[in-house]
Order: sequence, then C-alpha cells, then structure tokens
Amino acid sequence: MLKFFLSTLFTAALLPLFLAWSRGQTEGQIDKMQEAAFDTPGMESPVTPPMLMGGVGLVAGHFLVGGWLGLKGWQRLLSLVAGGAAGVALFRQLPKQDGRP
Repeated sequence: MLKFFLSTLFTAALLPLFLAWSRGQTEGQIDKMQEAAFDTPGMESPVTPPMLMGGVGLVAGHFLVGGWLGLKGWQRLLSLVAGGAAGVALFRQLPKQDGRP
C-alpha cells in the first residue's frame, strides 16, 4: 500500500507544476498565434513540442517510478489515474498568477 501511495504522490506532486508551466506556455503560444494570424495563411498549434514532451515525460516518469517500486501494470495505471485526479485538484486550488478568477 505504501508503494502505491508513493507512486500516486509522485504524479500528484508534479502534475500541478506541469499544468502551471503549460498554462503559461499555452497563453504565450496563443498570443504568438494571434500575431501570426494577421495577413498569413498559416496556422500554429497551441500545444508546443516542449509541452508535449513534458507530458510524455511525466507519464513515463510515473511508470518508471512504479516499476522501481515493484508495482504491477494495473497498479501503475490506477496510481496514474488517482495521482492525476489529485494533481488536478491541487492545481485548481492554486491561485492564478495573472489575477483572473
């Protein structure tokens, strides 16, 4: 049970940090997209490659930690879901830095 809790805690602790960072990246990318949209036919994605790689790294890190702790595959997956839910709940409790509600 302690191993499962540690694996869940890993994701729950890192997910709010990742979400806060990716929110800033997305807002910067949206500003860049709005500037680029004027007089250009091109389109840019709101999800940047560093954000995508960060998300993949977070999930891969979770599964690596679960493997080091000796959790089975279904336990790692359940831990990812529980840690994700806890991380999103923690993220929602953080005050926004730009002053918006």
